[in-house]
Amino acid sequence: MRLAFNPIAAPGGRLVVYGRLDRRPAPLPNAQSYPALTTCTYTLFEVTTDPQRLARGVAFVNAGLACGSLSPVIDRTFDLEDIAEAHLYMESNTQIDKIVVVVRH
Repeated sequence: MRLAFNPIAAPGGRLVVYGRLDRRPAPLPNAQSYPALTTCTYTLFEVTTDPQRLARGVAFVNAGLACGSLSPVIDRTFDLEDIAEAHLYMESNTQIDKIVVVVRH
């Protein structure tokens, strides 16, 4: 089976590959076919180690949650007392969406 790839980036654009924990192969463009397209991966540390980027990211997420444009889907919820079980579940990489740990006061 051959997959067609139509980039949605302008010439000289950048394709960010997200979700590398997924074991399925990701169809990426052939470098010879799209010489002006740069592909890269994303790491959290690109944002969290830069105070300005982190502030912009936090503002973006908070605004998206407030207006409803971001609505995370929760896979499973754990109490803080069950943090070891939550970690094992996360390490299993079987979750589909977010894992939430609830802290009760």
